[in-house]
This record gives sequence, C-alpha cells and structure tokens, in this order.
Amino acid sequence: MDVPSLNFTSLRCLQEVERRGSFTDAAVEMGISQPALSHSLAELSRRLGAPLFRKAGRQRVLTEPGRRAARYADAVLGQTAELLRWIRGWERGEVGALRVGMIDTVGLYTLPSGLARLRREHAGIDLQLVVDDSGALLGMLDDYRIDLAFVVGPAGAAYHSASITTEGMHVYSPPGRAPDGWALYPSGSRTRFLVDQGLAQQGVRPRVALESANPTVLRQMAVLGYARTVLPRQVAEPGDVLSEGPQVAQRRIVGVWRADGELDPRARNLLRLVTEG
Repeated sequence: MDVPSLNFTSLRCLQEVERRGSFTDAAVEMGISQPALSHSLAELSRRLGAPLFRKAGRQRVLTEPGRRAARYADAVLGQTAELLRWIRGWERGEVGALRVGMIDTVGLYTLPSGLARLRREHAGIDLQLVVDDSGALLGMLDDYRIDLAFVVGPAGAAYHSASITTEGMHVYSPPGRAPDGWALYPSGSRTRFLVDQGLAQQGVRPRVALESANPTVLRQMAVLGYARTVLPRQVAEPGDVLSEGPQVAQRRIVGVWRADGELDPRARNLLRLVTEG
C-alpha cells in the first residue's frame, strides 16, 4: 500500500477545526485565510482518499474518518513537539549521550564532584565512561568512539584542550626505608616519560621491579615495602604508611576533544562543572 505524503500544516488545520468547531475561528487562530484553510483540508482529504467533513445543517462536522484523522493529527503534532523540545535540550547539552574517557586518577580524584553535579543538574544525559591510559584514550577520540578525554597533556595539535589541574609527582617509600626496586607507570606512557626525566635530573636511575598503569597497585607495592614509587599526592596519601620524598615531576591534566569538530554541548557542560570545582 502506498503511503500518502501528509504535511503538518494540513494536520494542524484539521486539529484546530475540531477544537474550535469553526473553519473561520480555526483560520484566525492559524493566521491564514479561510479559503487557504479549506484548500489545505480538501487536499488532506484527497490524499487520504476519504471525506473528512459532512454537512449538518449550516455546519460541517467531522466524519468518522475525519475523527480518526484528527486523533492521528493530535499524535503526530504532539510527538513532533516533544521531539523538538528534546532537540532544543540536546543543543543546550541537557540530554543525549556523552562518552567520556579518563585516566584512572582523574576518575578517582579529579572528576567525581563534576560528574555528580552533571548527574544532578542534567539528569537527561546518558553518561558513558571508559578508563584507560592517555595514548589509548586519544586513539578512541581519533576513532570517534568517545567525545571527550581527560588525559596527561599536552595532547598535540590534532586536539583542542582545556587545562583541568596540575599534579605534583613525588617519590614515596615506606617510612625509614628506601627499597632498591621501583614500581612505576608503564614504559612509553606520558607519565612515565615525565617521571624518568625527573628522576634523571635527581641523578636516579631506577631499577624497575614492577610496572602498572594502576596507581593503587603502585602505592600498595610501596606500602608493603617492596619498592619505591612516584605518585600524585592525592593517590599516595602520605602519612604513617608512606614517607613523601622530593617532587620529581609535574603532570598537567587536560580535557581534550578533536580539533576537526565542535565540542559536544554535553562535554562543554561537563568541562564547565569540572573547572568550577
């Protein structure tokens, strides 16, 4: 069966005539002439292949197909209004999907308050999170698998970025001890490059006993006395179980997105909330 092409104007004409009981009043409400309204309804009737009105004395009333068509008009116009409201909300970054990638320390210590505010203030956002290292997250950005990433900067010319925070990286070891081995971030990672550079400036050539991208694992190795490590202070939580040594590096955490496109409105809202603290 061929589906006729119907337009919103004709459906609204039908809706207004039913609501107001008069072609004249419906035309006034829509801001068009009565002949234009009558023509639109006649065209709708022709396309549906059924009479929409019948004469009842000096009035015209809806036929059974006309009443059925009016219910259809209510549904279509109502759902269209809902769709337009959703789209306006999507444009403002209040609804829709947001795919965010982050390194683990950002997820644990930097983003939680911003993510909580996003949930409270924009409950219509479908937030999807992934945790990985900086290089992998930038690859996900390149492949359009995420919209925003929080990584160790700088990210490079292929991305736009916003500075989030700067973390001091200190040496940590068990109190009163300095084990020979080191537990460090993986070779080739951005953080490891900064750490190696900083240790070299201190005259230290670390004997690496363990590598892990998980800072909690690195901390635990130091707590257990197996190795020294280099961590951000908020991860290390120095005190009775760990002694803090010199700062050997600073790493800048940035929010990044592809330079070839506009920042997603939902990502813009999240960045605002995170930078506001």
